[in-house]
Amino acid sequence: MMSFSHNDAAQIQGSLPSLNALRAFAVAGRHLSFTRAAEELHVTQGAVSRLVKQLEADLGVSLFRRSPRGLELTPEGATFLPALSDAFAQLATATRLVARSRRPANHLAITMLPTLAMRWFMPRLADFHRLHPDISVDVTSADRPIDFAREPVDVGIQYGSGDWPADLAAEFLMPETVILVGSPALLKTKPVKKPEDVKRHSLLAHSTRPEAWAEWFAGAGMKAVAGRGPAFEHFFMSIEAAVNGLGLALVPDFFVAAELRDGRLVEPLPRYRVARRGGYYLLHLPGREREPAIRAFRSWLQRIIKA
Repeated sequence: MMSFSHNDAAQIQGSLPSLNALRAFAVAGRHLSFTRAAEELHVTQGAVSRLVKQLEADLGVSLFRRSPRGLELTPEGATFLPALSDAFAQLATATRLVARSRRPANHLAITMLPTLAMRWFMPRLADFHRLHPDISVDVTSADRPIDFAREPVDVGIQYGSGDWPADLAAEFLMPETVILVGSPALLKTKPVKKPEDVKRHSLLAHSTRPEAWAEWFAGAGMKAVAGRGPAFEHFFMSIEAAVNGLGLALVPDFFVAAELRDGRLVEPLPRYRVARRGGYYLLHLPGREREPAIRAFRSWLQRIIKA
């Protein structure tokens, strides 16, 4: 096992420039501006300039060229900046990991897609609290890949094809079946009795699933038509647009169960559902499934999905 003595630590510390000076250079190098670096670091422009000059004196090289057009990195500065930026990123990651390890064992931070959180998870969360009142849950939403090394997240639920990075543990939860829906008023004005009738409508698009309408038309044995309706970033936006008669939407069936029950939406062509190739997965770092809070959450998810 490797260990360091006080002398080792002193030698390492003595060989490094000032941490404040390194930070000032890293931020100024990213912005190529002392002014913007000062704003980010909440110090004066003069303080940033002095710290960078101190660092250049310590290293014995010039890191910036100062010209009327602004700052430019010298070859030495361009070599130093990426390595220094990576070092600060690793330091920030390690700090977050240590802080996360100090959280209580009964704390669970969950992230998932926004519409999944609003439409599927939140209505069921009370059941989890009823079964596990001792577990504190934090829920956030995001539609980007989860970086467990940098984010204070324990588990995530994401949509994907199953091709997840090797450093993640992934457990399939449920498939996604997409259905065609529209408001009763819209379908009364322009009835949809057969797939060809869909072409007469405005087709609401989902900006992260641009292929959805092409898949639906192909499943109905027709050539896809160009989209003639607005596009929305999240399914909950498409759902609200459909409820308000802006057009027909393709959405996962479990997102609109309430609207179909109370009649705010209608599924005119139930024969033409599309079972997508992807599905929803529970993601976490390998080995963490043994932790009590995550183990309880996994068991609960499996139970409610099978119900």
